[in-house]
Parts: sequence; structure tokens; C-alpha cells
Amino acid sequence: MRNTNSMITYRTKYLAALVLAVVVISACGNKDDKKGSGKGSRAATVVEAIVVSTAEISNSLEVTGSVLANEEVQLMPESAGKLIDVLFTEGQPVSKGQLLAQLNSSEIKARLQRLKADEQLAQDDESRKKRLLEINAISQQEYDVAQNKLDGLKADISQAQAQIAKLEIRAPFGGTIGLRYVSPGAFVSTSTPIATLIQANPIKLEFAVPERYVSVFRKNQPVEFSIVGSHKKYGAKVYAAESKIDPQTRAIKVRAHANNSNGELVPGSFARVSLLLDKTLGTIMVPPQTLVPEIKGQKVFLYKGGKAIEQLVETGVRTGTYVEVISGLNVGDTLITTGLNQIRNGVPVQVNIVTFNSQR
Repeated sequence: MRNTNSMITYRTKYLAALVLAVVVISACGNKDDKKGSGKGSRAATVVEAIVVSTAEISNSLEVTGSVLANEEVQLMPESAGKLIDVLFTEGQPVSKGQLLAQLNSSEIKARLQRLKADEQLAQDDESRKKRLLEINAISQQEYDVAQNKLDGLKADISQAQAQIAKLEIRAPFGGTIGLRYVSPGAFVSTSTPIATLIQANPIKLEFAVPERYVSVFRKNQPVEFSIVGSHKKYGAKVYAAESKIDPQTRAIKVRAHANNSNGELVPGSFARVSLLLDKTLGTIMVPPQTLVPEIKGQKVFLYKGGKAIEQLVETGVRTGTYVEVISGLNVGDTLITTGLNQIRNGVPVQVNIVTFNSQR
């Protein structure tokens, strides 16, 4: 009986000690958990940030256009006839008034020669009768007949000379002549092209400006352009625009002049044109990834007092490299640029300042 009671007492003490150990271990574990939890909540998120500053931005317009010759004409005869001579070399420069091709004018030249001989006789007759009239040896009517005959012959000579000029093809301006389309001996009409003459210096640049930009577009505005196959930039200056907007394209056609003394620009080339519409000074620009969309618009996170603070902003011009901020930011603000998905308003952050080049 004594042994049984001792056994019960031993088991009771063992169970009590076991329960006490479990309680102590549990308490220690909860204390450690609380310490660990408190330590994690005080950790600050490491982010990068920039200091907000101002810069100059340019509002530009990119359009396509074409390179045109300053002057271009397809040479064709004014009268039909046989082409007897071609006096130019293909692809070579010619001067204004230079004779380029000659049609057969032998018949008209013969008639002109006879008219000039008759003119000389009529001139002598008019001079003789004028002296007779002065001494009243003939009537006024006889003198008038001689004068009218002389005037008629002069008119016939002028007509013959004009007909001969129509059978000559001359350069209307200085430039470079292209390929020849006919050969000597061919019969040509007034619709037969002989060759094409172009003047390529200065060169013309033609492009269209959308209707919404017409109000800010101006004469003598400088433009830049490049052509296919070259990264070189060329400058031009607007000299004229169409007097109305095209109702089909809702754009206005514009032309500019560019220097082409080295002959690099070829008429007919496709061009990419850039127009500087205006410049804005003192504008705040930020990287586009700093903007967080929300229902009210867009916001950014600023670093203030060791914490991330939300700030609503209003934006303007946007490109792939920067966004203009119209309101909501001030020069000198510290703008958080990374970790935006991990931070919330008021959470502690640790920032590393980086450089953002807003000069574009």
C-alpha cells in the first residue's frame, strides 16, 4: 500500500514538472516572436530617388515629306516638225537661253530672207515719198500707202522670226538636263518630250502640317530633315504654305528651301522632317516610371522625413524619356524612382540619390 501511494506521488510531480516546462518554453517562444516581429516592422525599404530640377524642353513635330527641284520643266517644242539637231549632252549643266535642240526651219528662214529684201525696198520707197510729201510733190494718200506697205512687211518679218523661235528649244533657266527621249530625224509634235531640265540648288522640301498645328506654324520657320539611307541632318527654312487646308487630309501643304550646293540632295527623295514648334523654359521633367496611376489621376512618392509621401501631380508633354509635370512638384523635392510597388504612403524608406538627365 505504501509503495502504491509513493508511485502516485511520483507521477503527479512528474506531470506537474512537464506542464511547467511546456509553459516556460511557450512563454519564451512568444517573447522571441514579439521581439522579432517588432524588429521587422521598423526596417526601412531601400529605394533610389532623384532631386527635382527644371530644364528646357522643345515641342517638335515629326512629319514625312519629299525633296523637290527648285525648278523643273519637261522640254517640248512649241511647233511640230522634224528634229534636225540635238545640242546638249545628257546629265550635263546648261545655262539659261542655251540652244538645246533645233527643228527644221529652212522654209521659214527662206521666207524671212525674202521679207527682209522687200522691207529694204519698201523702206527706200517710204523715204523717197516722205521727201516728196514735204515739198507737196505727192499727196498724203500716196505717202500713207508706202508707209502701210513698210509696216506690213515689218509685221511679217516679226511673225517669221517668232515661228523660227518656236522651232528652237532653249533652256528657260540654268540647271542640269536629264536623259534625251528622241533622236535627230524624228518628227516631233507639241506633246513630244525632248528631255527634262531641273534646277537643284537650292532644293525644295515639301511636307504637310496637320490642321491642329497651323496656328503655331509660321513663315521663315527653320526645319530639319533627313533622307533615306543617311543619318545626316539638313537644315531648311519655310518660305511658303498653301492658302487653305486640304479637306481630304486635314493638313496644309508647306514648302521650304534648303542649300544643295554639293548636290547631295536628289529631287524625288523621301524625307523625314522635324519642326520645332516652341521651347518651354523652367519646366519640371521626371522619368515616366515614377508616375503611379490612380482614380484621381496620377501620383508620385516623395521622400520626406524618412518616409514615402504620396503626392498628386498634373502632367503635360510625354515622351519615352521624360514626362513634363505641370503641377504638384517643386524644385528640390526628392522624388522616389524605384520600389514603387513595395512602398505605401507613410512607410519608412532609405534613399540613394541618383542623377537624372532631363535635358532633351
